[in-house]
Amino acid sequence: INAEYMGTMMRCNSILRFAPTLRQLQRASDRKYFPENGFRFFDAPSDSLGDGNIPAQIQLTLTRQDEFIFKQELCNSVTLRTAEGEMGIMAGHEYTVEQLAPGVLELEFDSARKERFAISGGFAHVNDNGFVDINTAEAVALGEIDLEKVMKAMEVAKQQLGDADPVTKAQAEIKLEVYEALESAIRSS
Repeated sequence: INAEYMGTMMRCNSILRFAPTLRQLQRASDRKYFPENGFRFFDAPSDSLGDGNIPAQIQLTLTRQDEFIFKQELCNSVTLRTAEGEMGIMAGHEYTVEQLAPGVLELEFDSARKERFAISGGFAHVNDNGFVDINTAEAVALGEIDLEKVMKAMEVAKQQLGDADPVTKAQAEIKLEVYEALESAIRSS
């Protein structure tokens, strides 16, 4: 096993362990608990591949762990961060499955309604028939995150960068990357 592979595996493990801390950055008064937890099966329309019909909007399903945040909600565009960089999705996008990197997920429902979420990673399944399923370990509305808590967490992560233990240092680098993205997104809101 080479060092690059080990570094990638340590990074993936660190991201999964880091996911629960996003909720700790959320203001307690903004936490929402969804009464209808759990996944349910629902019918998707027949595939329109090849007939020239491109849907006008995306049908977005966004989940975190075992709860729906959005369930087949109409959406104009999605901007997400993948392991390879930032990616925009609109209706008619080609089929793809992407691993999500920790960062900010932006949703545009119409010109008046846009929502942004801090996510800890996950997967996006984009169908060419207009359906987009985004599954995350954690997703918190950006407006619900306390900037002061983010700044304090950034300071702790910066202190951990000096740690001699390579695992602690790798975790601190990941945390710092996420916290800096959160700070920038909150300040630009």
